[in-house]
Amino acid sequence: MPLLNSLALWLALANTAAAQTPAAKLAPAPAQGATTLATLPAKPEPFLDEARVYSRVDKLVITVGELIDYQMEVDLPKGYEAAIPPPGAQLGEFLIRNYEIPAPEKITGRVKQKFIFKITAYATGESSIPPVPVIIMKDKQPAAMILAEEIRIRLAPVTSAEDLEIKDIKPPLPAPFNYRPLLISGAVIAGLLAIGIATFLLISRLRRPALEMPEPLPEPETLALKELADLDALGLLEKGQIELYYTRLNEIFRRYLGLRFGIYALEFTTTEIMNALKKQFLEHATFQAIQNFLEECDLVKFAKFIPESKAQREIMTQARKIIELTRPAPTAEPVPARAAQGAA
Repeated sequence: MPLLNSLALWLALANTAAAQTPAAKLAPAPAQGATTLATLPAKPEPFLDEARVYSRVDKLVITVGELIDYQMEVDLPKGYEAAIPPPGAQLGEFLIRNYEIPAPEKITGRVKQKFIFKITAYATGESSIPPVPVIIMKDKQPAAMILAEEIRIRLAPVTSAEDLEIKDIKPPLPAPFNYRPLLISGAVIAGLLAIGIATFLLISRLRRPALEMPEPLPEPETLALKELADLDALGLLEKGQIELYYTRLNEIFRRYLGLRFGIYALEFTTTEIMNALKKQFLEHATFQAIQNFLEECDLVKFAKFIPESKAQREIMTQARKIIELTRPAPTAEPVPARAAQGAA
């Protein structure tokens, strides 16, 4: 499923680039007398340089639930960028526990971009990490797509993990050790410790101060609005840190959705979040506003999309508006029984 989503994203970007191609770059009209054929839409400029993607793991045999360090390194010509679609929660049969995209590394006319994943699986046998599509971008437009190689991993049960390794010959057994002196000393020390602990607990109970009631946790909307205000005060947009601004804004908004509706919003993909919110009976306009907000944040984070200045300023207002729309209605205080009877 993540691979199909990746291809769909790449095709959408390619169609957008073709639609924006100037008319001067379209194929010329056929000469007079020539056979007329259907004119195809213009395509993005072909990618003629060399690009390579290397994929590697730190281990090929693991036990069930053990983490694997899976890395992809893309080698590109200078002036190009590499991007991958949102991976979702899985890579094939492997669950994604964490992933990061370090800053590109520039070396003598080339650019190296890494994608690092922490993955695991819980089914025994042989599984494979599927080919991950990598989109080659030029001036924020897709130029080509390459696939990482498939890697096969063997998963063994936890009880038989040691059977996969060659063991050395066991050394001769040593002579039995006399544990009696140690047992006597241990019993004496344990008795002294028990007396000390009992004395300490008794003194602590006598000196225990009055219990203080903890402060109640803030409501999700109160916490989210405070975090949005703190983010706004950082001035990231004025400093040009657009991607960092959208990343933190997305985390605050997803945390609010998770606390408000009881879903794993920080770990879910946008599609999974929207499927979970269908059960909350939200108004259509509110549901659509949440989806538009999350998709815009995904474009900035994963496709390196830079919104216009007006959209950058309005995204914070959209987040606050959605929080107000999803805030629960205040409950009316119950009327005392005597007051109700008197009114009757």
